[in-house]
Amino acid sequence: MMHQVENIQLIRRCQEGDSVAIEALVRTYKSLAYRLALSILDDPAEADEATQDTFVAVFSKLGSYRGEAKFTTWLYAITLNVCRGRLRQRRARMRLAQVWRALFRLQGEAEPHPEQVVMQNEMDAALWWAIKQLDDRLRETIILRYYHQLSLQEIGQAQGVSERTIRTWLHHAHERLRVLLMEKVEIR
Repeated sequence: MMHQVENIQLIRRCQEGDSVAIEALVRTYKSLAYRLALSILDDPAEADEATQDTFVAVFSKLGSYRGEAKFTTWLYAITLNVCRGRLRQRRARMRLAQVWRALFRLQGEAEPHPEQVVMQNEMDAALWWAIKQLDDRLRETIILRYYHQLSLQEIGQAQGVSERTIRTWLHHAHERLRVLLMEKVEIR
């Protein structure tokens, strides 16, 4: 690890746009950020993405680093914030999956059998595939409603349309998802 004086010099060079310094900073601290992200996210691929996001944030906020805390402390704070955001997204995806599972679940069954778990995983994958097939406005509406749990009014404000339009888009999205999922089941 570098000493504080060396860090300050390296950070100044990064702020000036020195690509060699930027590369050195990433090379020096990437493993620290990755290890923290991995310990929080428990997924190597997601930790790698979080590390990349961390350094994007580091370089966008580098001008605000005043050197009052150690650089590693500042880096850890940014990494934690990136990981927290990813965990929030993960929880929201899980909530959305639960909503959709509830729509397509067979009623009256007790604890799922292993085959049901496999089928549920396949259904979840099919659902995400179907959501990706929607046009942008319908996909965004579904994601804002179920993923971010926004009200219809909030979605309308975010998309610059009326609440009534959002209701219509949700209806169309539900119908389109139903058709896509039924087609996907028939293809098998």
